[in-house]
Amino acid sequence: MLKGASVPDNPIVPINLTAEDVANAAHNRNGLTYKGFGVLSGNATSAMLLDYRREQPDVYWAMIRTLFGGSHPIMNVVKIEMGNDRNNSTGPNACTMRSRDEYPMVEREPGFQLAADAATVNPNLHVSILRWCAPTWVRDNDDIYRWYKNTILAAWRRCGVMVDSVNPDVNERTADLDWIADFAHRVRTDETGFEVSDAAAVSAADAQEIAAEGARLASAADAGWSSDEERERFHRIAVITSDEEVTGTFGDEVIATPAYLDAMDVAAYHYSVVDDANGNFKRLADEFDKEVWNSEAQAVFSNSADRPNNTNPAGLDDVPDGTGIGGPGSPLEMANTLIKGFVESRRTLAIYQPALGACHEHMEYASKELVSMRDPWSGWMYYDAGCAILEHFAKFARLGWDDGTRAIWRAIPQASGCKVGGNNPVNGARHGEPSYLTLASPDGADCSIVIVNDSSLNKTYTLTLDPALGAAGKPLHIWQTRAAEPGQPYDANYRRHISAVEAQSAVYTLDVAPWSIITATTLAEADVEPYAIARTGEASRAVLDEDPAAGVLHADDFCAGNGPIPRYTTDSNGAFERVSDPERGTVLRQQIDHAHAGHTWIEGDPRTAIGDSRWANYRVSVDVLFEHYDGCAPYVLVGARELGGHKLTSDLAGYSIKLFSDGLYLLRRYDAEVRRGHMQDLVYAARRAGKPELTFKPGVGQWNTVTLEVAGDMVTFLVNGIAITSWTDEAPQSAGRVQLGSSFDHVRFDNLRIERVAGFSPYLTNLIDDMHMTSWSDGQSGAAVPDVVEYGGTWEHLNGQGMFTYMRSISRTHEIGSSLTCRFTGTGLDVFGPSDGGVLVDVLVDGRLVEASKPLQANQGSLRTQLRVENLAAGDHTVTLRLASQHEWSVDAIGVLA
Repeated sequence: MLKGASVPDNPIVPINLTAEDVANAAHNRNGLTYKGFGVLSGNATSAMLLDYRREQPDVYWAMIRTLFGGSHPIMNVVKIEMGNDRNNSTGPNACTMRSRDEYPMVEREPGFQLAADAATVNPNLHVSILRWCAPTWVRDNDDIYRWYKNTILAAWRRCGVMVDSVNPDVNERTADLDWIADFAHRVRTDETGFEVSDAAAVSAADAQEIAAEGARLASAADAGWSSDEERERFHRIAVITSDEEVTGTFGDEVIATPAYLDAMDVAAYHYSVVDDANGNFKRLADEFDKEVWNSEAQAVFSNSADRPNNTNPAGLDDVPDGTGIGGPGSPLEMANTLIKGFVESRRTLAIYQPALGACHEHMEYASKELVSMRDPWSGWMYYDAGCAILEHFAKFARLGWDDGTRAIWRAIPQASGCKVGGNNPVNGARHGEPSYLTLASPDGADCSIVIVNDSSLNKTYTLTLDPALGAAGKPLHIWQTRAAEPGQPYDANYRRHISAVEAQSAVYTLDVAPWSIITATTLAEADVEPYAIARTGEASRAVLDEDPAAGVLHADDFCAGNGPIPRYTTDSNGAFERVSDPERGTVLRQQIDHAHAGHTWIEGDPRTAIGDSRWANYRVSVDVLFEHYDGCAPYVLVGARELGGHKLTSDLAGYSIKLFSDGLYLLRRYDAEVRRGHMQDLVYAARRAGKPELTFKPGVGQWNTVTLEVAGDMVTFLVNGIAITSWTDEAPQSAGRVQLGSSFDHVRFDNLRIERVAGFSPYLTNLIDDMHMTSWSDGQSGAAVPDVVEYGGTWEHLNGQGMFTYMRSISRTHEIGSSLTCRFTGTGLDVFGPSDGGVLVDVLVDGRLVEASKPLQANQGSLRTQLRVENLAAGDHTVTLRLASQHEWSVDAIGVLA
């Protein structure tokens, strides 16, 4: 067991649950019913979700059952964000209607299919939507209503799920309460149904573009209501305000204005757990029986399987550093946020953005998901300890909405408390501040108390149950989650039944170990679903390498995909979708031109990332075609070695070629131009090669093949197989995905092909986080264990880093002689981490010093190359790097070269 320090001021915490409090809560049907948790799909975080569904159905449906299935599901909500194909954080929200008269193409947003699939195992699933920025055709509230309504009805007709709640306002903006009331009135009284324009009013240009996008015009057959059920369910849609990113500012006005109070079914805001100065959100729940949500919550920051290797400060002088599964951005902090959110502002639902990280990693707001789904080609999936934390609530109570048919448990304010400091984050728990939430069945027959100890102290609570409660006298079964012991798999102690406690003189005594969470429940052990979330094994992430014999890492003619969504892509701006092509069948098209490029939160030109972040040395080629354009010449971009790491995604690729329709080209390293040429240079290159017929064909309607090759420190650009220019980088970025991009113009892509380069290692077999010091499979550690890191000397291993630090963890030392060692099978190592070029290290390979005082290369970011040890004979090796200069050395990740 974990042992913690004792301090004099560590009082026992009393909890009292009375029959009167339970009875009063039972009369409250909305404000105190604990709804549980939800998944947010948006901002491109579900970009590869349907790749899993199509290519890895067993893995996908296991995820659906894990999160949404069972008698006590973890998740009860799918929330979907609508947008305009511009970046709102990680990426864009796909636009369902790019013009007023388009039939909503809900297939563009994977969240609708996710909701339909989740509903097959959770018939009580709640579906919610809101919007970010609107498409350019939306000019007023009539247009907003049409966009919402037609999308909702199209989703119902295609996917069989009706939206249950809507925030008609803009995400993270001050509430427009007049519009909220107007929207609520429209929804409740609408007799028009699906809205369709007169065919004569649709311009030929709009009709042509809708067809080019692979969509269709809405027709008279779509108009109205498809059924009485559709009409009735639409009229029951609840209305939310306001999804602000701070404590809600609308409480006073809503309570003071009957029309606003009647219109608003749900009060919602993001991240903040506190009430406003007048306590309005507690009043809305307690007095007015309104729901209050944390409608965008933060889950875990970093990877909890490796988190126990941290040396985060424990917060007390006499306690060794290290916080187990607690500390900054941890599962325990996540649990404290839930508890404080209810105690302070009556939040009874938390929706996580994102719960599913089904997108390429290390993009903006990275490493904050509950489930990682990065590699659909292999089916790799990782469930974080945050899922076990949510089970401490969901598996010990009946959560959801009280529709009169189910006895939904209530959260009991008088038997809940939280003295943990902080708001966003809720991180002031290091002195053992109490944090507990009591859930009770409405008849008082059973109760469950969730207690969190995000400190190094042993904590003791007492629970007194009113003898008038049916729960009184039953034994309390204790279920606990904490970090694994040495030599155990990382999840060995996730939600385990550890004891049963009998009352002594009607009082139960509950001991809570350091850095742990418990649920104390009157439910019998046999009545609680055992922990069954899948463990992710060591070295289970296979690299995307489709045809090694032919040297092809990945090839795509875009004939296969998920409706309009291409395989293995994550857009960061714009919309890259599969469309029909009269000559080539199906191609990839960038759909957003200047006329449709609306407002956005994060500016940038259209970009999409493709493939595996561990690809290293490869040749990427793709056929490109410019469609008709007005104004200046458009461009196409082909990039390589893209590893995210910045919010502005136009210049994320380590190397890229930007080729304009008039023949101008720019070879770039990130955002820096290193080579430039013009149409005449392309002509001369083809002539020198003796193949003038392969000269780049400028203008529109012409296919050309653009190739970019990255091999070690050399970058080469080719057009139609003709070498145009090369450049050598003295400080190369060594690995990363492919990136395609364009200006805000219509560009077509076909025959994407990523191939190995002879004589070079094609990829990293593993990208190892700096905190990965024990095997996930069996908890073993040390230099003898493959693909884990062993540190020597004095290091700090810290969680709670920024979003552009890989897995939000970093390891640092400034002590000469401190070292890191990694045993692996391959031909070398890449070391990633921020570097100013001042660090010197000794390099030892298989026990032999091969280079003394080798300088690290300077870079600008965390997941950027600082050192490569390469050209080793293929096989088993042990590499040790030892600090040789008085300079702080930071390590973010290590890559193993195949």
